[in-house]
This record gives sequence, C-alpha cells and structure tokens, in this order.
Amino acid sequence: MTDFPLAGLKVLDFSRVVAGPYATRMLSDLGADVLKVEPPEGDVTRKLAKRESGVSGNYLQLNIGKRNICVDLKAEGARELILKLAAQADIVVENFRPGVMDKFGVGWTDLSQANPRLVMLSISGYGQQGPERGRAAYAPVLHAESGLIARQAEMSGARPTDIQFAMADSYSSLHGIIAILSALRTLDQTGEGQHIDLAMLNVLHSADDYAHFALDDIWPKAPETLVWEAPGDRQILITGDMKWLWIMFSTKDGLADPTPAGADVATKVRLRREAMEQHIRAQESFETLTATLDRLNLAWGEVHPFGPDIYEQTSIKALGTIVDVTDDDGNARRTVQSPYRFSKSKSGIDSHAKTAKRGEHNVAALQDWLDMDDSEISALAESKALISE
Repeated sequence: MTDFPLAGLKVLDFSRVVAGPYATRMLSDLGADVLKVEPPEGDVTRKLAKRESGVSGNYLQLNIGKRNICVDLKAEGARELILKLAAQADIVVENFRPGVMDKFGVGWTDLSQANPRLVMLSISGYGQQGPERGRAAYAPVLHAESGLIARQAEMSGARPTDIQFAMADSYSSLHGIIAILSALRTLDQTGEGQHIDLAMLNVLHSADDYAHFALDDIWPKAPETLVWEAPGDRQILITGDMKWLWIMFSTKDGLADPTPAGADVATKVRLRREAMEQHIRAQESFETLTATLDRLNLAWGEVHPFGPDIYEQTSIKALGTIVDVTDDDGNARRTVQSPYRFSKSKSGIDSHAKTAKRGEHNVAALQDWLDMDDSEISALAESKALISE
C-alpha cells in the first residue's frame, strides 16, 4: 500500500460505535495500518441489526479493512501490551468517557511516556476537562443540547425527534482526522507528539452554518428549500426561498399573480404559494418539471425513499460509491466506499476487503508490530489478556 497517502502510519484504535471508528476507517482507506483493540464483550455495534450470520451493516461499514486484536484491559499483562503497542504506533484514537483510559494505566500520560512522538485523539461529548466531562454522551444527546432537534422540528412543523444520521459522531470523526493530520505536521516540525481533546459539542457548533441565526438572535427565518408534490406521485426539493421562487416562476415561466389588489402580506404569501404548488403539479411529467427548473437555473433534487434503490442512481454507479465486500462470516455484502479520489494516489477498499472477527489478528498483528514470538503471545492468551473468537 505504498502508493496510498498514509501508507506506513500505524494507528491503535480503541474507539467504539461511530465517533472514532469512522475516523479510523477513513485512515485505513487512506493506507494506514489500523489495529482495532476490541474488548472481550465486543463493540456494541457488531450485533446492532438482526442478522442470521455476520456482523451488522453498521459495524461492517465503520470497521472494514482494519485488523483486530481483542484485549481485556483488566487482565494481567494487558497494560504492558498496550504500552508496547503505543510505543510503535503513530496515532492512538479513543472515545471512552474521560478518565477511563487513565484508570487502566493507558491514558495520555502513560502512552506519551512510552512514545513521546505519539499523536493521540480523544473524542468525548463535553471535553476532557469540562464541568460535564463525566456525562454519557451519544450523538442524539448532542443533537438535542445543540438546538438541532428543536430547530428541525420548528422548520418542519413536526414533533421533535432525533435526526436519523449520527451527525455529532460523524463530524467529530472528520474533525478528528483534520486534527490528527495537523498534529502529524507539527510532529514533523518539532519532533513532539501531542494529545487532541475533541469535544463533540464544540464540533457541532463549529460546523453549524446556522449558528449565526442564534448568535445574532434573528431566529426564526423565513422558510426556504421546501419539498413540493410533483407529477407522477413524486416529491421534489427546490432550493431557494419563497420570494425567489415566486420571482422565477412569475417572471420567467408565465405564472400569473393570483393576489387581488390591496391584499395584505399574509394573503399574498398564501395565494402565491398555492399558485406555485398548482404550477409545479400541473407540469406534464416529472421530466418536464425538472427541465423547467433547469431552464430557470433552480437547483432541485428528487426526494427518494430511503432504501436499496437510492444506490441505483446514475451518479452513484458512476462514482463507485458502493463496493462489494465480505463480512466476518464469509457472507457477500455491500458497503459504502470512502469519497477520496486523488489524481495520483490510491484510496479506499476493494472487493478483497473483509471485516475481522474479534481477535482475528492477535498473532499476526503482534508479530508485525512487536516481533513477538509464539510463546509470548501464548502467555498473553493464557492470562486472558488476549482473547479470540
């Protein structure tokens, strides 16, 4: 994998669920040797969905391509093993609640003493030192407390409910990668590693392009980018606010103004919206509608039902978004490819990619990373520090 951008980097991955595993999946796709350190009980997402055989699609998507060792941090010899691995690693990623790694003697202080050049990313809900550092924090919790759930409910007129996308986790993973690569750049310049404290709450607010509405106290804003009923019992999203859509339809597509002289603003808005609804539905076909929108230079997107068919779209196939892989039980599966397309370097997984069982690489990885012999590995297995399925 020498022609991959991150080839040669070693990543020790203690993370679970989404925040962390997505970051290390992307590092793996970019060529890093990612060694997932899984606890005896396994990552909770392994069995997240009911399947007769093989890991859940969630676990497969976030962990495929990584090697796997299973370590009981409470067992004799486990701490010493982790310190040896950290001494060989370039990067450590973890998303335990603050203080958990320290309790096992493998926190930043311990690992950085074993390897002063180490870059360690710690993802948590509220930061390593904050007043709420001990709180349990999953993505929906942060979505609620950042105002995201209430905002979406207000805009849609629906009952507040969590968005069906682990935004806080995924964005934290991506910002974690940025921080890791920045720390590696600093390491090149100074020879010193460092610890990255990434709070998911900070990530959400940093990435929120609507933050200024709250900071300037000018919420709520006028509705925009609405979903409309379209010909053929389909639905379409059209970008732009109501005022701009009205201007385009009325001045460039012949839509007459239905409002009577002297009508108040509320009546004008209601009648013009109803006119646009009828105008959109009255198009001869969905294709005629989209051609009209293209002519008016209005960006649109069909609202597709969530399911397998969304991956049958023309661009999905052309971009190679989906890849055929194999799960831990040898089942043929599909998962999502990483999005990077370099002009010279390689990236991503291929059809040979496989999801590892717990502890599948206990022997091979320890031989590669630490040059351990069979007797040393057997001793760790006998002490239950190393476990395999």
